[in-house]
Amino acid sequence: MIADPGAEYLLKKAWKLYEDGKHIELVDESLDPSEYEAEHAKKIIEIALMCTQSSPTLRPTMSELVVLFKSRGSQEHTQPTRPPFVESVERFHGDKSTSTASSSSNATASFSVLSAR
Repeated sequence: MIADPGAEYLLKKAWKLYEDGKHIELVDESLDPSEYEAEHAKKIIEIALMCTQSSPTLRPTMSELVVLFKSRGSQEHTQPTRPPFVESVERFHGDKSTSTASSSSNATASFSVLSAR
């Protein structure tokens, strides 16, 4: 499968729109803007972005999500931080002329086979 050169990674695009204050562009165009509040949409987007964190410890638990969804306003929760894998996608799809440092590993693995006597 060949990627469309004009295509953009969805999570990267979501973070860019959020960071640029254009998060409202992430809302489905078929929704009537008079049917929802922009601040509520921002809160839902922030919660969704919190769920994309690379480390599970940075993601909210299910019980925390319930509290976040029930709370009023966006000031009551931690603001999401951009996960590192979004940065790596930018580097991978970004400027092809930049050089990358190489690294190597001497990792080993061992296998044990257990069998009944």
